[in-house]
Amino acid sequence: MPFFSGIAMPTRPYSRLHVLLHWVFAVIIIWATVSGFANALYRLPPAAVDAINFINVSLTSVLIPLLGLRILCALDHSTVAHSGNRAMRLLAKGGHLALYVVTAVTLLTGVLMMERPINVFGLLYIQQPLHDPVLTSFFNTQHKNACIVLGFLVSGHVAAVLLHTLSGTPILRRMSL
Repeated sequence: MPFFSGIAMPTRPYSRLHVLLHWVFAVIIIWATVSGFANALYRLPPAAVDAINFINVSLTSVLIPLLGLRILCALDHSTVAHSGNRAMRLLAKGGHLALYVVTAVTLLTGVLMMERPINVFGLLYIQQPLHDPVLTSFFNTQHKNACIVLGFLVSGHVAAVLLHTLSGTPILRRMSL
């Protein structure tokens, strides 16, 4: 019996906006996570470090206003009550909730750790909210911790999608335009 056979998927399709936001968040979070960890773990040339930092700050700044819209789309997409494996449904709901919360914490701490104005693609400059080095250092540490947790949550999310797919539930089809 496949692992996910007791889980019925919602019958209501995702809206185009929901799907688009999902993939925008997925691409940006995966890019920022991989490049951010590469930046932290390897001795990259200073020009590469600066480029990664600029791109990551710009891209993740774009996610901040989109996060509220992403959450509204998720709340609007109600699932139909199904019989099935209740524990797995709760695990899925909890995992998605954790992704939203940790994404919000990561974005918030990313802003609060900034020690210079936030440059969004050279088009918008936002003054950093904190100027006390003790506070920015604290939020920098919290940001790194949140990034690690987010990396694990995204890995778990991808693993769940793979398990669904391997057990015959074409879940990626539901998240396509």
